[in-house]
Amino acid sequence: MNIKEVLNLIKDYIFPVYCLGCREEGEWLCEKCFHKIDITGVFCCPACHKNTQVGDYCMGCNENLSLDSIFAITAYKEEGLIGKVIQTLKYSYAEDVLSAIEELVSSFIKQNKGLFSKIDLVVPVPLHKKRFVERGFNQAKLIAEVVAHEIEKPCREIVTRNRHTLQQAKLGREDRLKNVSSAFFVQGGLNENILLIDDVFTTGTTLQECAKALKEGGAKKVIGFTVARG
Repeated sequence: MNIKEVLNLIKDYIFPVYCLGCREEGEWLCEKCFHKIDITGVFCCPACHKNTQVGDYCMGCNENLSLDSIFAITAYKEEGLIGKVIQTLKYSYAEDVLSAIEELVSSFIKQNKGLFSKIDLVVPVPLHKKRFVERGFNQAKLIAEVVAHEIEKPCREIVTRNRHTLQQAKLGREDRLKNVSSAFFVQGGLNENILLIDDVFTTGTTLQECAKALKEGGAKKVIGFTVARG
């Protein structure tokens, strides 16, 4: 047994983990609760958010935004299991809850391999330095690394934030647009199909602004992928 395993045993003894669904001790999501989550996917038009087959533009939207398509593993409900998982990761600073997200990502990708067949590079939505210091990690990067491992593609942090922004979850649609407008930058020289990763999307504004920066940097296609759709 190595030092890391010993430390994990000590941590589990002092701070035992309980299932976020049924409170059974042992895992963040027990097998029974894991299978309660609908991971058939949420696919919607990047412009109007109507459901589409693979997250591409619907027939009624001719507006070509920077994001080529967008989809999520499941729907976000604040009091639901996936809401509890994401909130625990982001706001309780429990980085090891990522194990539950790893299972969700792995299961979804195995069921939808075709969605990822043309991806060249996995990129996380960046966290501003100030928020990174507060949280200690970027949850989008952690998720992106899991996705990259599953689809066997590289993961790179190539999008940077020009400025600190307010938390999108606390803002209305118009304020969200203003909040992240021109907030991201990408160095030029890209020529890849990008899979852009975040934990949750609601209006998709953050993903659109990141996609805009990636397209300006030379990306061929940008597909948004999140754990949940708000």
